[in-house]
Amino acid sequence: MTVCKNCKSFFAASEDADKEVKSECIREMVDHKGKFWLSQPVDGNSSAKDCKKFTPKLNVQ
Repeated sequence: MTVCKNCKSFFAASEDADKEVKSECIREMVDHKGKFWLSQPVDGNSSAKDCKKFTPKLNVQ
């Protein structure tokens, strides 16, 4: 199953963060004014099968 935590845009909350703090989906965007980032709180175990922006992480070993 495809889940958010397997996406390159997924950034986990730090271990010492509040329990209410979720992880984030952060995507870099570019428009005529320049570069910016969009951030959205997500749960890492959420299904990403309908996400049009899902891009698998590269596993470098």
